[in-house]
Amino acid sequence: MEDDIEEGVAESSGPSPRAAAAAAGLGSGGGGGGGSVHGSPDIRNVIYERLVAIRNEEAISNPSSFRVELDRHFLRLPESYLIDLDVSKAEQVLLHRRILADCADPEKRPIFHARYIGVDSGSTPTENGNGGGFLPINLRDDEFTESEPYERMMEDLSLERGKGVDDFEASSARRDSKFVRVHEIIFSSIDKPKLLNGFCLDVFVVDGWDTEETDGLLQKLIEAEASSHGSLSNPTNLSQSEKVLELQEKIGDSEFDRSLLQIGEKIASGSSGDLYRGTYLGVDVAVKFLRSEHVNDSSKVEFLQEIMILKSVDHENVVQFYGACTKHRKYLIVTEYMPGGNLYDFLHKQNNTLELPVVLRIAIGISKGMDYLHQNNIIHRDLKTANLLIGSGQVVKIADFGVSRLRSQGGEMTAETGTYRWMAPEVINHKPYDHKADVFSFAIVLWELVTTKIPYENLTPLQAALGVRQGMRMEIPPKVHPRLSKLIERCWDENPHVRPLFSEITVELEDILRHVLVSKTGSRHPKAKIQKKSAR
Repeated sequence: MEDDIEEGVAESSGPSPRAAAAAAGLGSGGGGGGGSVHGSPDIRNVIYERLVAIRNEEAISNPSSFRVELDRHFLRLPESYLIDLDVSKAEQVLLHRRILADCADPEKRPIFHARYIGVDSGSTPTENGNGGGFLPINLRDDEFTESEPYERMMEDLSLERGKGVDDFEASSARRDSKFVRVHEIIFSSIDKPKLLNGFCLDVFVVDGWDTEETDGLLQKLIEAEASSHGSLSNPTNLSQSEKVLELQEKIGDSEFDRSLLQIGEKIASGSSGDLYRGTYLGVDVAVKFLRSEHVNDSSKVEFLQEIMILKSVDHENVVQFYGACTKHRKYLIVTEYMPGGNLYDFLHKQNNTLELPVVLRIAIGISKGMDYLHQNNIIHRDLKTANLLIGSGQVVKIADFGVSRLRSQGGEMTAETGTYRWMAPEVINHKPYDHKADVFSFAIVLWELVTTKIPYENLTPLQAALGVRQGMRMEIPPKVHPRLSKLIERCWDENPHVRPLFSEITVELEDILRHVLVSKTGSRHPKAKIQKKSAR
């Protein structure tokens, strides 16, 4: 959701990974080091040194002042922006900084920058992420909200957008065509007012422009923006204001006695909100605040939508809602506190491997929770390990409903929402999608559980999305139980109709677990263990 500052941060999560594992009764291995991004040297220093080495004019004219300005730019952006940088992108950092600076001038908004990046011949994305399609990627945190005005404007350009879930074969045939020219567009405006101190910075690629030149493409973008009556540079909040009132009426009274709420230490921080540990009537709780400087109609709508969904659900594998305050200046949501933290941290920030019975029990809990949500017409739209919280007794609960939605009457949606590494191809391609998009995301989670690896760890989020769009999937190790391998493959099938329902997934997982327990010891309840992974 929008409040995650990196892929491994989720709501209601608990303490550090080492303490989290102990609290969850899952065991622990070696901890990770701090002060670096995924164990690599600080990329900020690498970028700075690269710019100095190539004698970039900005970098060498006043090195000390330049370094301050560069660090200031990085501070505006989340950790994931640094994660996806490498030394070859040093000069792109300066381009992003200039675009954001230009965007501060109302006379220049919105900002478009275009460049030709090559051709898409239908192969796996290359190191620079060449590929086709309309793929907006927010440089803030790799995540998206509902359709924004600039997306509607891009629709007017008709640059090769998918039309329906059932045309996946046509899409595959199109990928076999040769030499589709690809252009990268960088876009900035005030379209998402809660991000980057009032601005957004997005990168996407299009494959519908017939020449390598960019002047005509930029002119088309400008014309399309003008025809939308300047909605990009001067977005209206009228409809959002009406939606706030509508949601408040639907939610009704969610207030509780705020004076009895005790706030403890901060346990996470995102782009528009902070998460604290607290107590309410002696019960440990997690308290999510919408920061006052980010209170606007757009952020209120997202917050209220999450309250509405949380208030309507009650399941042992869904995080429990205790209450919310929306009548004060500071909006807040109170949920149960999960002492084990989130599954992403547990899998990727500790040296643990899970024995198969543990994997299956965790997967069954997630599947049951998702089946409950789907039975109640709720599509999560951002199912990933960072949004799965661990409690005592190895219970795992689904959390973070900021971008979740009730299924529309037609049963389909087209807004690109979620996180690229877990996102279904039909969502990436802006095709109509439904609850089966969550099943695809579950397949990625299941793959993480059996491998304890980060999905597409050697690719950037954009490269991963382009690969998924072209049919690429991760390798399932041969050691994985054959029935589990087949289930993963069914769940991430390109055709949503091939993917099973969560009710079917639960039955299959439970049956695999029964056979595994009997074949291992003849007992139905052996003790499953978590082992320490060998050093990499």
